Amino acid sequence: MGHQCKQHDLDAWVLATAARAVAYASSLLHDRSRAEDVVQDCYCRLIRKAADYDLIHDGGKLLFRAITNACINITTRQRPIVSIDGYRTRQDESRSDWEDRKAEMPEQIVLGKELAQAIGRGLAQLPVLQRAALELKSLGHSQQEIAELLEITANHAGVLVHRARQAMAEFLAPFVGEKAS
Repeated sequence: MGHQCKQHDLDAWVLATAARAVAYASSLLHDRSRAEDVVQDCYCRLIRKAADYDLIHDGGKLLFRAITNACINITTRQRPIVSIDGYRTRQDESRSDWEDRKAEMPEQIVLGKELAQAIGRGLAQLPVLQRAALELKSLGHSQQEIAELLEITANHAGVLVHRARQAMAEFLAPFVGEKAS
């Protein structure tokens, strides 16, 4: 009976963390299919060692740390695939899946797609740790949580987020018509 309850808790933990984990890995790898594979592999490794960890309480940190490390390993071994003109076509197409396109004017759709492409290109140019820190921040993690997940100091996490934001502001300045500060 206790094992079933524990399995139920573990299943609930996976269901509660899966969407964020895949979104995070996708943002680092720019390939949802690969991200799903990485996340599944990380879950499998953690679940195999479930007896050694308290996954219900500490599993999120362990999972995101494992995803970060796996994505860094992948991105440092292999360059991402891009189309001839440098745009990430599969990623760009999937970015607008959640939006209701019927309510938008054609000009808004084009501008939104251009902005999404520019953001994707800007993120792709960031060093992996800066991109990871920025993505974790956008998922609502605190500076301390980012530090723990990336196995760095809290100050270093703050510096990474700051530099990533600054680089993105500079990269997007021509598109949004603002000067980067």
